[in-house]
Amino acid sequence: MPKDARCRRNHLFLLALAVVGACVFVIFTNLNRAMLRETLDETFTFVETRVHMYEVDEANDRVKSLTRLQDKTAALRDEMMLKDDFTPSDLNAFADTQRLTGVLVLDGELKLEMQSTRDGDAMQLWKEQLQSDYVREILDYPQKSYTTRVEQDGEIYDFAALARTDAPGLLIAYALKDSEDVGDLTVGYLLDNFPLEHGGIATICEGDLVLTSNSAEQVNRTREECQQTYNGEQTRVSGGIAELHSSRGVWYGSRKNVGKYEVYIFFPAGQVFMMRNIIFASYLALTVLTFLLVLLLQSRADKDALQETQKRMGIITALSTAYESIMLVDLEKNTVETLKDVPGEEQYNRTRTIQREEQVRRTQAMIAEPYRAEYFEFIDMTTVRARLKSHKSLAFTARTVNDRWATTLLIPQRTDEDGNVTAVLAATRDATEEKQTEQKQEDALRSALAAAEHANKAKTVFLNSMSHDIRTPMNAILGFTALATTHLDNAELVKEYLQKISVSGQHLLSLINDVLDMSRIESGTIKLDNAAVHLPDVLHDLRTIILGNISAKQLELYVDTQDIKHEDIITDKLRLNQILLNIVGNAVKFTPAGGTINIRVTEKPCPRSGYATYVISVKDNGIGMSPEFQQHVFDSFAREQTATRSGIQGTGLGMAITKNIVDMMGGSITVKSEQGKGTEFTVTLHCKISETVTKSQPIPELRGARALVVDDDAQTCMSVSKMLREIEMAADWTTSGKEAILRAEEAHEQGRDFKVYIIDWLMPDMNGIETVRRIRKVIEPGTPIIILTAYDWSDIEQEAREAGVTAFVAKPLFMSELRAVLTHTQTEPQPMQMPKHAGYAGKKVLLVEDNELNREIATAILEQAGLQVDSVEDGTDAVARMNAAAEDQYDLILMDIQMPRMDGYTATRKIRAMDNPKKASIPIVAMTANAFDEDRKKAFAAGMNAHVAKPIDMAVLSHTLNEIFAAKGQTGETV
Repeated sequence: MPKDARCRRNHLFLLALAVVGACVFVIFTNLNRAMLRETLDETFTFVETRVHMYEVDEANDRVKSLTRLQDKTAALRDEMMLKDDFTPSDLNAFADTQRLTGVLVLDGELKLEMQSTRDGDAMQLWKEQLQSDYVREILDYPQKSYTTRVEQDGEIYDFAALARTDAPGLLIAYALKDSEDVGDLTVGYLLDNFPLEHGGIATICEGDLVLTSNSAEQVNRTREECQQTYNGEQTRVSGGIAELHSSRGVWYGSRKNVGKYEVYIFFPAGQVFMMRNIIFASYLALTVLTFLLVLLLQSRADKDALQETQKRMGIITALSTAYESIMLVDLEKNTVETLKDVPGEEQYNRTRTIQREEQVRRTQAMIAEPYRAEYFEFIDMTTVRARLKSHKSLAFTARTVNDRWATTLLIPQRTDEDGNVTAVLAATRDATEEKQTEQKQEDALRSALAAAEHANKAKTVFLNSMSHDIRTPMNAILGFTALATTHLDNAELVKEYLQKISVSGQHLLSLINDVLDMSRIESGTIKLDNAAVHLPDVLHDLRTIILGNISAKQLELYVDTQDIKHEDIITDKLRLNQILLNIVGNAVKFTPAGGTINIRVTEKPCPRSGYATYVISVKDNGIGMSPEFQQHVFDSFAREQTATRSGIQGTGLGMAITKNIVDMMGGSITVKSEQGKGTEFTVTLHCKISETVTKSQPIPELRGARALVVDDDAQTCMSVSKMLREIEMAADWTTSGKEAILRAEEAHEQGRDFKVYIIDWLMPDMNGIETVRRIRKVIEPGTPIIILTAYDWSDIEQEAREAGVTAFVAKPLFMSELRAVLTHTQTEPQPMQMPKHAGYAGKKVLLVEDNELNREIATAILEQAGLQVDSVEDGTDAVARMNAAAEDQYDLILMDIQMPRMDGYTATRKIRAMDNPKKASIPIVAMTANAFDEDRKKAFAAGMNAHVAKPIDMAVLSHTLNEIFAAKGQTGETV
């Protein structure tokens, strides 16, 4: 390369490095500003959250205070009604006891009859309130009441007015608020425990006063005094960031109104742009090293260029043996040199100028339609330089006019100092045989692919769609099995785990039965199996199955019911479970750790006689769905893009299956969702009410007794309170553990103790156990305290008992469970076992089973039922045993089907063909995993008397044995 060209290139390189350096400076300046903006937004968001919490706490304090004042006023009204001679001294005593600032007793004309006050005559103080329409309206509507918080003469009062019941008129109470009456939060806490990065200063002002700041010298000063401290000018820069030049340096930050407060946040410039300065300095050092390296490599580039030229000549020589035509195109000179002639084109000059008309003519003469236009674009030398920038070569295959195929290859041959292609080698060869072979292979592959897709589609869809449904109960089985092995010394706990394993196992078995019923899947028809269902069992079984996944993801679970009057309904329990598990499973799957899932079941009247409408709502605060995807959420294989990007597994079949089941059950399902905020599915089902309806009756010993419900969810409080009132208890409720303790103390002081406490385990301000521990200190011993929870209480049961808990109830709470725990008649569910039958005594069974584990399980079950069991391992052994046995040695044969040497069908036919009529007529029951309808038919066709599917359902087996032994007795055979 000439020296001047090299110098020019080096100058351009230096210029490029300078431009890149400027870009780096600008980019990282903007990046630092963006990081500052993000830090400002995060801090403002933190302050907004704290301010909101402060305002909510202030509002809650006001509501609680007014509610307590109204309750005290109502208590005074009741006392005045009960006492015939109520004197001013009684009024003063009540006001002192209840810590009231004052009480006014007015007649029907709003004239003062008596008062108790700490600050003289209060009529003038409340004259304006007495003239208000809200207060006067109470005279006309005594059932109304009025409470408010007002400011009078610079003081804050809580004010309550109720109608008198002893005579016409009003009863007014008021209480002066002081600093001890405010909520738990203060303005000073707004910046507590929040680190400000880069030495920033945050200041919160109200009006002209600084309320709080992480800089102690600014607290309790005016904004003007703070500005004098910094003594600078403020200018606005991009992104809403202000630049402050002061005697203390340059600062960057922003101001924002948060409610009634103004928040200022500023950071020193040196800290804000520290990353930019470090990176830019590093870039300058790297630039110097890079330029020195380029100078070193230039000397080697010239030597490499010579070697590359020699290499290209070798390529051209090799191509000439395989290609019919080879041409070298010089893109700078716009000329083409023929290195190897195309047959019949020898008349062209070996070196000539590229002409578009000639290219068009040659293309039309050689290439057939419809490839001409695309081929002409391929050989267009005006665009080849740009196309080869990202490719080592270009190739194009087209059909020729003589019905053959030709492949043209374009290979770069020379480049300039900037890497641009300056010469191209164009080579053409016959590719007819390759194209024909390729077409045959493509056709064969396409046919094979279509066949494979068609053959595997049903299997793939089937396996994927069932994976989630099978894994959910399986997770519960494995989890509770592991828990049981770690608590072997606790028989009651192991018993509870085994019951939960049984519930999950039954659900898993139901799913497997449906999976194995191929005829229904292939035909697309599924019949509903409607039967009596106890709704509490469904909800508690659901909770048992999902609790492992809930705990694993550290999610908060809320399960409650509303207005459930009919707990026993007629429906398909398996399909109902499938609906709930699909929806709740998705909620767990798409809710990040620490999220919340709410499950609520509400009963509503149904216009159809003998039916009730149940609305099941499952709400989460997970990732949500876009409005577009909500239109397709019930389509098969529909999945949200956000779910696939986040790696959440799924087939997109769950909600489609759920929608089909809901439609089959005559119900409806809707969805509401918002990205980033969560999703709510609502299922509405109309279910027939079971004929065995249990009406809630009062509990005599608790009639009129007071009960306190404590739960941070107001809906749960109202639902449980409504149940208590239905059994004629006086229910009250609160959403705070601290408030519950105050209520307990107040009730005890007044001699009106609560007889029952129902307290939630997990509450934000104080958990249920601590609440129980404090309540126990003030209430009468022996008062029932019931813990209400949606979680497994086994780990906290001992601590809860020590704190004073008398019973536990699982959410959601139903009326039957509430009545049971209140009357101490709640029965523990009994483990499933084979019921002993008096008619089994002395009966002897021959068990034919090749699997050792299955043989051991079946023997244990049968012996528990009182049967004597002999066993053999194969059909051949069974036939040999029956040939050698006495005719009355066995009363029954339990026969497996699939066995290695002789299957159960063959063994049964051989036994039925025996000469001894008693042996030939012995009852034979198929006990097998072959559970299809056609397997049952084969068993009966082979001469068997009954069919029991594995795994063994103890109730089904007992029923079958009863029928067989009863039939033998009726026919006169030995029992």
